[in-house]
Amino acid sequence: MIVLKIILLAVIGWVIIQLSNEAKYIEETKYIPNMQNALSYAEHYITWRYRGDWRELGHRFEREGLYSVDLETDIGTLGILRGGYSEFRLYMRFDSTSEEVNNSHSIRGTYGKETLFIVVFSINEEYVLYKILYKDGKCIPNSEMEQRFAITSDEIMENIEQMYTTFEDEMEKMHKYQIRKVNNRRCNLVNGGFILFIIYMILKWEFVRGGATGGKKTTEQYLGETIVNAINKLARWKYVLCGATILFWIYILRPVISGFILFGVENPVNIYVSYGISAIIVAITGCFVIVRNGAEKPENTRGKMGSWQIVQMTAGCILEMFIIRLGMMLVSDFYPRSLRFYIINGIAWIGAVFLMLIFRGINYLIFKEERVSL
Repeated sequence: MIVLKIILLAVIGWVIIQLSNEAKYIEETKYIPNMQNALSYAEHYITWRYRGDWRELGHRFEREGLYSVDLETDIGTLGILRGGYSEFRLYMRFDSTSEEVNNSHSIRGTYGKETLFIVVFSINEEYVLYKILYKDGKCIPNSEMEQRFAITSDEIMENIEQMYTTFEDEMEKMHKYQIRKVNNRRCNLVNGGFILFIIYMILKWEFVRGGATGGKKTTEQYLGETIVNAINKLARWKYVLCGATILFWIYILRPVISGFILFGVENPVNIYVSYGISAIIVAITGCFVIVRNGAEKPENTRGKMGSWQIVQMTAGCILEMFIIRLGMMLVSDFYPRSLRFYIINGIAWIGAVFLMLIFRGINYLIFKEERVSL
């Protein structure tokens, strides 16, 4: 029964973590800090780190002094050259729109609300260039170009809009691809940990059965001794593990509450409220566990929370923060390093511990009055 209880708790934990991963995936499809538009996607993904992902999506990624990506699309090849910060130069060739005049041309320019585009026509191996100012979604007409090549500024404007739309669509596709990839990594990490836990439990069980075979003790006795030995080994780190566990479950429950309960509340209010609710849930659950364990012990042997125990729990919280941050770095780089992550998780952890102490005190007073009345 003890083994079954442990496995049951592990399965419940696995289900909650997978639910948290799914909620995190839904959250990331809608909101990631500092990544909300095509320009922010380009800044993040047009780097050497994602060269393999661009090629996986069927595009060509090169580095010749500057990063460049050739996006193969339905309307042609869109070339993107990364210049300085937030500067992405676009290049695309368009076929002739007139049967009478060869006005095939290429357009070069920088992605932005107001920029100068260069329209290039080829005549007998010579190139004719015209500068077109694209401002507020409109092109400043160029009468010489229109008369010579039978093409209007409105057509050039449509070409530029096609380049913009293609650029934005491809950045969006890359972003969704990365979100799916990150979600798969998280799921694989959880599944791998769960499989290792099951293997560990099987090996332990085989060890217990092997010790009981032909011995003077029963399987139950060997199992009891094994559990007691494991508990004794962990006893000196009890408060450190307690502090780490509190923060871990606050972090895991937060996306579940945010995505499935507070889905109608906008960020960042959603995040703050969901952290608060998850801290309350963890505090209530932790108090229940503490009270139940304390009820099974004599009154003079129940653990008391002192300053040293608080320091140990705080150390466990800090250690878990770094472990969570390391896990985030392994699965994605969506979330840059910032003090905000540590501050908000630290505040939620302090709130949960404070509530646990309050709930524990209230419970102690209630039982004390009942004993006095008896």
